[in-house]
Amino acid sequence: MKPGPGQYEVFGKIYDLMPSSLGYLEIGIASWYGKKFHGRLTAMGEVYDMYGITAAHKALPLPTMVRVTNLDNGRDVVLRVNDRGPFHEDRLIDLSYAAARRLGFDTQGTAPVVVEAIDEVNYPELAAKIHKDNYYLQAGAFQRRQGAEEQLKRVKDALPVDVQVRILTSETSSGLLYKVWVGPLESIREEEIVAERIRDRNLGSPVRVTVGSE
Repeated sequence: MKPGPGQYEVFGKIYDLMPSSLGYLEIGIASWYGKKFHGRLTAMGEVYDMYGITAAHKALPLPTMVRVTNLDNGRDVVLRVNDRGPFHEDRLIDLSYAAARRLGFDTQGTAPVVVEAIDEVNYPELAAKIHKDNYYLQAGAFQRRQGAEEQLKRVKDALPVDVQVRILTSETSSGLLYKVWVGPLESIREEEIVAERIRDRNLGSPVRVTVGSE
């Protein structure tokens, strides 16, 4: 059986993606990954840095800001989930080496943790502080401008007229890339509504992009 919308497959097993991180809270076992994966691409296409403060999760939307607390010692860290994993039944989250070090379990393999999404449900004040930057949804990236223009029209048709949709051009090693961006968006709730409309029209799974306001 092939994975359907909102699913992906690793090592022959199909995993379901969460449509939203709003109110997410879960207790489980954290592990960490280091040198073996350092420099490789994450599921978001970013380069994994074992000295950065990031994490991998099997189901949370990418990216999601979470607070991870080590239940053995009470230490906590706020970090960004930008990768998929760990693909073990008994593991909840895979932290970067630096994040595991902050939580005090870098000299051992695992630790019991609680993972909480940083949002208006769990941490409204912290969420407001973290998200005071401008953030957007990327609704596609294309090598041909025509493809981006067609996607822009479809996305515009799916959204209220007051939501901005634009094409940004970026240079890569293989040429130009045309990205369809939606926003800026004012709240996580607005982001969830916009993302749901895009998914409901089968226009892909939009990815959050944060741009500093300073």
